[in-house]
Amino acid sequence: MAGYFEQFVAFGTDIVGLERIMRFIQSVFSILTAYPALIPMLLSHQPSAVHKTSALAMGQLSNHLNMTRRAVRLFWCLGSFQTSWNAYVAPEKSIETWLAILADSLFGLFGLMESVTLPDLLQVKGLSVFGLAEAVRIDDQSKSVWLAALACSALCTGVKILKSYAHRAVPETGSGFGAPEHEKKKTGKGGENKAQAAAEKRRQEREAASKEAGRKIGGLTRKLLADLLDIAIPAWATGLADIDAGVVWVAMLFSTIFTGYAVWERCGQAIDKGRA
Repeated sequence: MAGYFEQFVAFGTDIVGLERIMRFIQSVFSILTAYPALIPMLLSHQPSAVHKTSALAMGQLSNHLNMTRRAVRLFWCLGSFQTSWNAYVAPEKSIETWLAILADSLFGLFGLMESVTLPDLLQVKGLSVFGLAEAVRIDDQSKSVWLAALACSALCTGVKILKSYAHRAVPETGSGFGAPEHEKKKTGKGGENKAQAAAEKRRQEREAASKEAGRKIGGLTRKLLADLLDIAIPAWATGLADIDAGVVWVAMLFSTIFTGYAVWERCGQAIDKGRA
């Protein structure tokens, strides 16, 4: 097993892991900005003037982190489009495949809209593509695309979870029900030993399969929860849902934890695989 420090180094140097770290910090700053009463509790040893300046600083840092994350995700839209195309050209497509194609296409479009508006939103003097007003309008419209992408992704993940439960193998019970016919007919001490060894092997295979199925369902469940929590952000930004801003940032915090954990697991598995 990979050590925590080694795994954290791999997580922090992974481009997705780094983006998740920045998103986590941004969500924490946003929560404190939305609920400034929490700041005196964290900075109880500081005067009230420091509390006010800290709230302003956290708001500005949150905005800077948001722009930095956009720069990190600059070309991620290309990966979404490629994933969508690869799934589209596959010979066989199920309902979750079509939902994944639609979700990845929308994620790619959302990422593209974020990327093309980045130069204007940085508000660097002399650097402009659409103009600030038009860039803000495109950025606002991109939230609707993100909302649709998250809805498709959540539906896709939900279908995968249902199918994972439905396709679980029927458990065998050793040398009785579920055992191969040629093993049932074996007699004698040698035959019994072989039957017991075969039954033990099947038991180990069942346990491994059950463990893998549980791990897969757990990962899909975390992804579904992350998508559902993330839906609160574009729904609030587009005005479709009347949600308190602080609740939105709390949802963002937990969705970041869920999605970040998947990257954390992947980094740990990569370390273990490299040692094998």
